[in-house]
Amino acid sequence: MDITNHLILIKNKDKTDQVDTCLYKNGNWHVKYSNSDKRYTYNQSNVNLYQSPINVDSAKHIIYENDQPISGAIAILDFNDYIRLIFQTGFHKIYPKSQIRIEENCLGSNQSSDCFNYLKTLANHISVKLDGDDSFLGKQYNGLSSVSPRSVLSTYLERKPLKSEKKDIPLIFPFGFNTSQKTATENAFREQVSIIEGPPGTGKTQTILNIIANAVINQKTVAVVSNNNSATANVQEKLQKYNLEFISAFLGNKENKASFFSNQNGAYPDMRTWVIEESEYQEMKQQLRNSHHKLNEMLTYKNKRAVLKQELSEVQTEYTYFQDYSKNSKLKRLQMKSFRRLGADKTLQLIVEYKQAVEDGTINLKKKLGNLIRYGIYNANFYTYSPEAIITFLQNSYYKFKMQELKQEIRGLEEKLQSYNFDKAMKNYSQDSMKLLKASLAKSYGLNESRKTFQPNALWKDFSSFIYEYPVILSTTHSLRNCAANNYLFDYVLIDESSQVDIVTGALALSCAKNAVIVGDVKQLPNVVPEEARERSTRIFQSYNLDAAYHYAEHSLLSSLAALYKDIPKTLLKEHYRCNPKIIGFCNQKFYNNELIVLTEENERQAPLLLYKTAKGNHARGTVNQRQIDVVFNEIIPGQKLAEKSIGVITPYRLQADEFQKSIGLRNMEADTVHKFQGREKDIIIISTVSNEVKVDDFADDPNLINVAVSRAVDQLVVVVADGSEDWKGTNLGDLVKYIKYNNFDIIESQIYSVFDLLYSSYSDKLLEVLKNSKQVSAFKSENLINTVIEKILSEESYNNLDYVLHQPLRMLIKDTEKLTGAERKYAMNILTHTDFVIFNRLDKQPVLVVEVDGHTYHANNPKQLERDRMKDSILGKYDIPILRLKTTGSGEEEVLRGGLKDEI
Repeated sequence: MDITNHLILIKNKDKTDQVDTCLYKNGNWHVKYSNSDKRYTYNQSNVNLYQSPINVDSAKHIIYENDQPISGAIAILDFNDYIRLIFQTGFHKIYPKSQIRIEENCLGSNQSSDCFNYLKTLANHISVKLDGDDSFLGKQYNGLSSVSPRSVLSTYLERKPLKSEKKDIPLIFPFGFNTSQKTATENAFREQVSIIEGPPGTGKTQTILNIIANAVINQKTVAVVSNNNSATANVQEKLQKYNLEFISAFLGNKENKASFFSNQNGAYPDMRTWVIEESEYQEMKQQLRNSHHKLNEMLTYKNKRAVLKQELSEVQTEYTYFQDYSKNSKLKRLQMKSFRRLGADKTLQLIVEYKQAVEDGTINLKKKLGNLIRYGIYNANFYTYSPEAIITFLQNSYYKFKMQELKQEIRGLEEKLQSYNFDKAMKNYSQDSMKLLKASLAKSYGLNESRKTFQPNALWKDFSSFIYEYPVILSTTHSLRNCAANNYLFDYVLIDESSQVDIVTGALALSCAKNAVIVGDVKQLPNVVPEEARERSTRIFQSYNLDAAYHYAEHSLLSSLAALYKDIPKTLLKEHYRCNPKIIGFCNQKFYNNELIVLTEENERQAPLLLYKTAKGNHARGTVNQRQIDVVFNEIIPGQKLAEKSIGVITPYRLQADEFQKSIGLRNMEADTVHKFQGREKDIIIISTVSNEVKVDDFADDPNLINVAVSRAVDQLVVVVADGSEDWKGTNLGDLVKYIKYNNFDIIESQIYSVFDLLYSSYSDKLLEVLKNSKQVSAFKSENLINTVIEKILSEESYNNLDYVLHQPLRMLIKDTEKLTGAERKYAMNILTHTDFVIFNRLDKQPVLVVEVDGHTYHANNPKQLERDRMKDSILGKYDIPILRLKTTGSGEEEVLRGGLKDEI
């Protein structure tokens, strides 16, 4: 009978093409076969006849059997309980409908096809040589005719809402974990798409390994891809370290595939010691759950301790500058007797209230009695000293209290961690998690010694067997589709270094993913789009009506998804484990908004930051600077005794790197451009900046390059610059120079003080509280208005190197008063003479702009105040500190302030 219109099952076997007639009569089936004249009678229960199936268009649908794709079907016939597939070869087969999934090709929708055609056009017109083939991407897209609606690519093309499962998933962490890594791993299994932002040295690979472990223990498949082999090779090396590399296949390009298939050893590792009895397995799982909560609590303590240690280091640095200020002030020493231990917070409150009382002229008996009650001050002669001496004394006390309190809190946290024996507990937790993982693998693979080997064609002929043996596939992003059966969907695809993956290449990987984890850092090396490709891709983009998030030239895969889905789950890996705190401190302040938690320790025996300036002169010739090369080999290496350390010399230019390489010889050194050092580290990093002068938007000043270069250094960072580098206004390299000088106390010889950031940031908070209850309502409203404007502007990324404080006294800005007249000196050195706002560079605390609020009521008809304003302007001008006066008339303040900042940075 016609197999396209009938399905006859006799004793559960398909006999359709062998049957001539099939009739039901008198409670029985009467069947005549094509090759016989005889009629056979069957019991009713032994024959099932189906007719007139629904014909499903095979060109518009994708077929899966138990999650494995079926290819080559030219006809899909739906007989209700069964599906018949007819293949190009003429072969046909029936499947129980419960085992078959028929999906509509998502490219059938207008929105999907429009976006897909845009990507396909890009693939065929943007010539990127991959695996030795200029047309590689074009061929990939030309062969991609169907996309599963369950794939992440379908979601991306149609901009469908991302799926999420808000349920608790029991996880293991055989590779250890911290708070951020735990959150990132949880998101990977709850969210259809999640982003892991991995700043330098934050354990990105460790997180990937934990995701792999949890996928495999739950019989899920994983692909880990990157734009290069080094990132995936790193994952493979870590698996090998734990004797787990046998679960992964390192594929990708032709060479990797050839190496993998020719090096199969046909054997499993010895897993006999991995076997655990079921009762012990369940008991260990429960123990892990029980200890997990306490470990989380201890990780919170560990992070808090690290944050406090960083704060202590910053306070100690600032206190060194304050001591210089205090010494230069030459004020009388005084003593304050109190029957209370005030502490930092109370001392700050006292400073605010005392200064306010001096301004109001209310240091009277009532105030002194109030201070006796509130602060325990009982020596009356305390008030006989000058306000300058009293406030400086209290400020010094604040620093001392703050450092004592931080040390005490750090000690308390350390005692908690030690009493819990945190390091041992974490080690035991990781080891037990690894035991569970290995026991699960031993159960899945059995204890067979011999292992099936595969030919290369198994990737499309027998992929179900291959992926069972190797549930983890490692590949380059663009080659993943060639490493699996057509239309196969991995349970999880992890795309590493995704800030360097373009959207055309990334979309190929998303086409293979049920769920995707996008790993990368937009503040490290980006996807580089050559100018010709930029222009061509922009023209192509403009010919389609698509969201700006799909713009090839403007977005990597990471930034495209982040722009398309504003609420996409993101985890910033905050805990940093690589660099000396002073080194990563620059990246943290400059690029990561101080969100990183630095878990390394400072090494007092070696200066972590060094700045070498070449002598004045035009030493750079194009992109080569021989003078900087000479400084490295003749001064830095001999002077710092670096022979036993691993040294990396990083330069922005290829020619400079080549010149360094000629001189390295047998030294334990490596010189290259920044791009070659991505993902690596060295004990010592020497940055050769090359240029005599660096300007904003210069290639050498690219923030991503500088972030990567600085964060390669483990113990010491040495920066070689031209003389005058601190004058590279508004540049990232200029900020790096300033940061090094500030932390090395090279600013002490300046004519002005750095801003006392930590003191006056805390003071500003207290001051605002007091001003709210002040009688000077008008002054408060004016300053509060501008405070809000400044906060808004400085919160923007373009001003991420700036911060501000309120009411820093002029005497704490002006160090050398030789330039001042007698009247100016008297005015400036009065502790009550303060700036309204000082906007400063966070990297060296140097003032960028003083903002004065000229409240209309207070200034307009006040000759004395106008004279003081003119004097303040003159004083600041003599020390090249820019000043901007804002009249709070209620409009235009933001635009004026933006203009003032633009002029100065």
